[in-house]
Amino acid sequence: MSKEKKEELKREKLSRRDFLKNAGIMTAGTAVGAGFLLSGCSQGTQGETAKPQAAEAKPWLPEKWDKETDVVVVGTGCGLAAAIEAKNAGSDVIVLEKNDWAGGLYKTAGGHAILGGTRIQKEGGIQDSLEDWFEDEMKASGYRGVPELIRTYVERGPELIEWMESMGFKWYATVGNSSPEVHRANRSHYPAANPGVYDAKANNPMSFGLAWTTVWEKKLQEMGVPILFKHRMRKVYREPGGPVLGISVETPEGMIAIKARKGVILCTGTWTDNYRMAQAWDPRVVGPDCFGDGGTPADGTLFVDSAGDGHFAAAEIGAGFSDMSFTSYIYLFYGSRSYWGWEPPDFKTAAYYADGKGISRPAAFFERVILVKNDGSRYINEIEGAKKADPAKGEAGGLNENPEWPYTAKYLSLPQPRNVWAIADSDSAAALKWPIEDLKNPNPKKGLMFDPACIAIADSIPELAEKMGIPVAELEKTINRYNGFVDAGKDEDFGKTTLFKIAKPPFYGLKASLIRHTQRNGIRVNTKSQVIEQADQLLDTKAKQLMEAFPLTRKKSFLISMPQVS
Repeated sequence: MSKEKKEELKREKLSRRDFLKNAGIMTAGTAVGAGFLLSGCSQGTQGETAKPQAAEAKPWLPEKWDKETDVVVVGTGCGLAAAIEAKNAGSDVIVLEKNDWAGGLYKTAGGHAILGGTRIQKEGGIQDSLEDWFEDEMKASGYRGVPELIRTYVERGPELIEWMESMGFKWYATVGNSSPEVHRANRSHYPAANPGVYDAKANNPMSFGLAWTTVWEKKLQEMGVPILFKHRMRKVYREPGGPVLGISVETPEGMIAIKARKGVILCTGTWTDNYRMAQAWDPRVVGPDCFGDGGTPADGTLFVDSAGDGHFAAAEIGAGFSDMSFTSYIYLFYGSRSYWGWEPPDFKTAAYYADGKGISRPAAFFERVILVKNDGSRYINEIEGAKKADPAKGEAGGLNENPEWPYTAKYLSLPQPRNVWAIADSDSAAALKWPIEDLKNPNPKKGLMFDPACIAIADSIPELAEKMGIPVAELEKTINRYNGFVDAGKDEDFGKTTLFKIAKPPFYGLKASLIRHTQRNGIRVNTKSQVIEQADQLLDTKAKQLMEAFPLTRKKSFLISMPQVS
């Protein structure tokens, strides 16, 4: 039997669970990016361009390969980090980016790197352990997190400090804790100033993603790894039952096919900006007052059109998914429809970063406003929006961002269009120090990004109701009843204990917008970020093997643990 025939028979015997077996590079974008690897296998000798194949013989192949490399990385958020490690591992690498700049949505990320057991913690006198961090992460996820993946993230987290420093990143010396209800020790790491390497502001969360991606891009330039801009992946080529072979890419000059001899790494970012995907998994989080976090609705979003590219492509070739019904963090903003924005767009500094998020929402906000739905009635004890997790009860996380907890769950249970408004009078607006002039002259591109469609100001309740699109008589009835509760000192409808009248004009209405922020799930992978097929999930084989075989202390090679950002 000829050598070629033996190789063909060998390929035919590949089981479905051998999919991606050869992969050795991981990127896990734990907050902003979907990072997973599809393992490649060459057709013919290295460097040889495959000849056109008859469609009836091998329909899974393109007519020809226009480019060829060892590893193709799709996306330049966490994909930049994956490309660095792929190159360090000795592979030829090509990086693709659908936009005309490197960094994608990751570049705009604020937040912090959540890391435990680090050198910086120890230098600051902070005591922490990997086991404590693991337990906190599991609790924070509501125990929905896949244990072996979270263990991998925790296991490799401390190494990230030195890895980033090796490329020119500098860490701020002080470690904070932005989520004390989740993390028992300070674990929030920030960038320090480093002129000439990146222009991000020191210890400024708003420039976190900018600092990271700038460092990675410069490193790839030094390594000679090409980044091809305006290259959008449209399809993954895979031999049926066998390995991934390459991808189809849309470019300004037309469609091309790129062959990957060793693997394809998909780092295509968030899918929660894609309303079609969000609707498929949870119809409650899409609608006229629901938005993703990838851009400014007033301008048209930057990322919605192509969000989910990697997930769609992987699903088409049999990839499994993980807990997609728990779509994302859910935030309710008042007075705005945007999570963030840069006006003008700026990829050098954070000077023009607009924080979005509407009016500030401390506990006092929920004490002083009432929340009414589209028929003019209250629907909840407003103070539910101010509640934090109680560690004594085994709770963790921000209760007002989890779709399963009362404040958010009640909003999601309302019929659409929801048309929910927070209402306060001038005394409460003054006590809460609302920026009145900004509310009177809303600018959806600047600062808190107040949106004219989400703000109503009036000298009477009937006028306010008309501006909000709520029945006048019902709103007057609701406010009169509530003011009666204030006089009596008892909220007979919902038991709210801190009560303030809505009596002094002008009156303010701030419309609620639901923001889907950061997917909580995605393509199911193992601890090397190799994709697990849907068939394997159904057979329930690999997941069990991984859980039994991955202790906390086990080391994995070529592994990058990406931080959480917000």
